[in-house]
Amino acid sequence: MNTIAAFFVGSGIVSALVIASDLPRRKQSMKIMNSVWILTGLWGGFFALWAYFRFGRAKRSAPVAVPMRMEAPDAGSMPMGNKAETRMPMDMGRDRPKWQSVVLSTLHCGAGCTLADLIGESFLYFVPVAIGGSAVVGGWALDYALALCIGVYFQYAAIRSMQMLPRKQAVVHALKADFLSLTAWQAGMYAWMAVVIWVLFRETGLSKMSWTFWFMMQTAMFVGFLAALPMNVWLIRKGVKKGM
Repeated sequence: MNTIAAFFVGSGIVSALVIASDLPRRKQSMKIMNSVWILTGLWGGFFALWAYFRFGRAKRSAPVAVPMRMEAPDAGSMPMGNKAETRMPMDMGRDRPKWQSVVLSTLHCGAGCTLADLIGESFLYFVPVAIGGSAVVGGWALDYALALCIGVYFQYAAIRSMQMLPRKQAVVHALKADFLSLTAWQAGMYAWMAVVIWVLFRETGLSKMSWTFWFMMQTAMFVGFLAALPMNVWLIRKGVKKGM
């Protein structure tokens, strides 16, 4: 099991490095998606590579998203007859099948969970947190709090790149768009890790320093993705969040 786990964890690291090496030449027009794809590579491995090169990779000529400016341009700064252009991020404007849009929205949500669990589980290795005498419950509470903060920031960054909303309003929109999706993702993760901790490794335990633990975390991320996918379908259909 440890050998199999090392292979899958290693494939995730390699996939993230492949994506990271490609991004400087193919930068995402929505900047936050650069981080999303690298984080997805860590848990998604070959699935993440397929998704990135199938429908996530940006074109070389893709313009960088810039905020819309309201002031009129200086008449002497451009040729007569030209008009100032405003560009929305191509990640949002690209004409793609609905299933791809839903998958991207779900991966965007899951990236916050991934980063939160990397930070949270590493911290908990050195500083255990218990609630009601349970280190597992305490760890999950910390991971969820981190995931909510990071996930809302990721969603906030996406909203601010699409719409010129006031910061406070953008935060409120981000919370509405990400709360249910993120909660569904984390619930799927916790369901799988409950099986891992109290069924599969009940007798032997599972060290956070083992390949097997992080392979189980990769699997938990995939279960979280499956749990959050229908939630994102519903949120997009209701107009609570935008498909990517």
